[in-house]
Amino acid sequence: MYQFVIPVHHVTWSTRSVLEGIYQKYKPKHIYVITSENEIKILKDKSKYWKIKNLTLLDEDNFFLKKYGLTKNDILSQITQNKPNYAPGWLYQQIIKLGANDVIDQIEEVFVVWDSDLLPVKSWPILDEKKEKFALLQDKSYGNQDILNSWKNLIINVLEINPVEDQRGTFTSHHMVFKKKYLKSLKLKFKDHFKSDKNWIELIIKAANIYGSFGEYWTYASWVNHINKNDLNYYPYEKYGLTTERFYDDGNGLFSIKYKKHNNFDEQEDFYPSYSSIINFIDKNYQFSPSSLSFETNVRHTKKKDENIHLEEKRSIWRETN
Repeated sequence: MYQFVIPVHHVTWSTRSVLEGIYQKYKPKHIYVITSENEIKILKDKSKYWKIKNLTLLDEDNFFLKKYGLTKNDILSQITQNKPNYAPGWLYQQIIKLGANDVIDQIEEVFVVWDSDLLPVKSWPILDEKKEKFALLQDKSYGNQDILNSWKNLIINVLEINPVEDQRGTFTSHHMVFKKKYLKSLKLKFKDHFKSDKNWIELIIKAANIYGSFGEYWTYASWVNHINKNDLNYYPYEKYGLTTERFYDDGNGLFSIKYKKHNNFDEQEDFYPSYSSIINFIDKNYQFSPSSLSFETNVRHTKKKDENIHLEEKRSIWRETN
């Protein structure tokens, strides 16, 4: 049983099913959801009726205030050169993931960060053969090479190491098993590189401003691979990545439309389907269930050039094509 940390930009139609899915699949000791004050109000109201326990809601706007004297706005104001596809708030969520262990006193040495749109279906065990593992869920043959190059350049030039590579998958895994000792040394490396006593948050932003973007999971995995290869354990893409799917659905996409029809959903009601009802629907629509589904709600996913669309999006049965 592990603690889970989940940054939530906005409560969406899939938030309930993702949280319930994590609770059912992984029986976490605790789930820490980090989101804005307005979203906390929504979750407090709605989650009373959801099948989850051990849930703590934390305010993202003041998440780092006590520890570093920085509000969300203080941090966002320093982000100046992030790639246009990725808003400053996206980088802030990455900083939350890397900084959760600094702020949450109860966090244990090993914890799991999970993206809020990743639904576990026939998913992977976190512990396998006495080793904590994450799963590679993204094929490397597609994607925005410009963004990947900026992440790679930051790892090479700031961490002064080679990025960890896999033959088939990328390390943009949408979840990660974190260990506090590696997070600590990674943050110290940023301070060492810039020869600065500033806190690591400001230095990561400085690096992202120089190189254009930052990929938290790939950076962390590369650092662990550099420090202790034997502690970077993951399921190869062929194990769980081959069946995962990503697609845009803001509650009005193909998946949602068909789900609502299947369940005779009353449009006058709030649309927060339960995990069990989503799984029932998936079972009806797949001969072989996927390992996971990612419900993308950022409209940028509808504007990608074809060459930048990930394989997991291309093959999805829920992909809307013009």
